[in-house]
Amino acid sequence: MKYHVSFFLLFILITSCKQRINDIPDTGRKIVINGLITNDSLFNIRISKSLYINDISDNSGFSFYDLDSADIQIYQNNTYIDSLYHIPYYAFYSGFVFNYGNYKSRSIFPQPGKEYKVIAKAHNLPDASATISIPAQVRIVRVDTSAITLAPGSFITSNIGIMCKIEFIDPADEANYYLLNIREMVGENYAYTYNNLEFRCDDPIVEEKLFSGIKNEGIAFSDKVINGQKHILTVIIKKEVIGGYTLSDTQTVCFRLYSITEEYFRYIQNLNLYEKNFGNPLSDPVMLYSNVSGGYGMVTGAAVSSYSIVFNKN
Repeated sequence: MKYHVSFFLLFILITSCKQRINDIPDTGRKIVINGLITNDSLFNIRISKSLYINDISDNSGFSFYDLDSADIQIYQNNTYIDSLYHIPYYAFYSGFVFNYGNYKSRSIFPQPGKEYKVIAKAHNLPDASATISIPAQVRIVRVDTSAITLAPGSFITSNIGIMCKIEFIDPADEANYYLLNIREMVGENYAYTYNNLEFRCDDPIVEEKLFSGIKNEGIAFSDKVINGQKHILTVIIKKEVIGGYTLSDTQTVCFRLYSITEEYFRYIQNLNLYEKNFGNPLSDPVMLYSNVSGGYGMVTGAAVSSYSIVFNKN
């Protein structure tokens, strides 16, 4: 009987939550701006629009709510510098062609130490804007690699791993935040120009991990433990995951250390908390940080230091 009471109470709680959700007022649709702009890439963001909870998405699995005809203006230190153009993304599914709301500059690379403002205008939607700053770059000094034997059970077809020691120096007397990922460059003749590699890092300074499905493709951390010091991050890559997208005997692997803003670091923390609580009707709501005025989303900047190594796949 106790079990029946427990399930009954759970049902009451869940249905009560649904009732409160349905009572949320419809305040209209707004522009959503998302993007991470970096000093080594052309200015590029994604524009879409918000949905009400009762809005019905299409049955194809794709979203029709990206905006492909918005007016996107970019200002640097309050001076107009460019308008972004829309990049069509064609995906053929059941005879339809879909455009994703990607907007890119033809010439502007964001610069560390500069402040940028994005102003987005779209038909029948309120204007939205966001201000972005690019932190100073923290360079990767060197990356040393060595082959290691992985413990049983930690590999699929090979027990060979690559231990990578990534050295950098944290600036003193200031708060710094970092994100690290590792990419393999797959060339211009492939569908994508890079592939994020899964890696393992057990360094105690790591505060957040960035997952794609079950793959750990990045780590984020602050300098509260290493302020003003040289630090060496040790990561391990399974050798078998390198070179899966190319037939070449060699493969270029790029280690990328992002100097990110505090607001982006907090956003990563909140996003991980949201993912952890997803599907739990009894968890506390997680409010994701937004720096977009007049709309929603997160637009932030980062200064990237890259260090590339060519690996022999054999």
